[in-house]
Amino acid sequence: MTDYKKWLDNYTVSVKFPAVSGFEILEMLQARSHLAPLENNLSKSERTELESADATFLAHANEFYASLSEVSELSELRAKMNILPSHWWWHLDKLVQRSKLATLAM
Repeated sequence: MTDYKKWLDNYTVSVKFPAVSGFEILEMLQARSHLAPLENNLSKSERTELESADATFLAHANEFYASLSEVSELSELRAKMNILPSHWWWHLDKLVQRSKLATLAM
């Protein structure tokens, strides 16, 4: 199994379990970051699998953020790790805030 396939498998399984520790969520975010530069090289089925996993990730963003907040400050992590703005999965805090604002606007 190639490295990118391991990262894809890790990520697609991890997003299905939002009730895990913040440390496991950090591993999931890192797996997604390893996939980012490879996205254009994925097969159609792998791309579909990744998009489905991303949708599941977004559906559980609140739970992931809550667990991650117990072990680290996300904005500090992004700064320390020089996370690219295009790596939206590292911006759970902003995704959750935006979701709450959208709910209030309804």
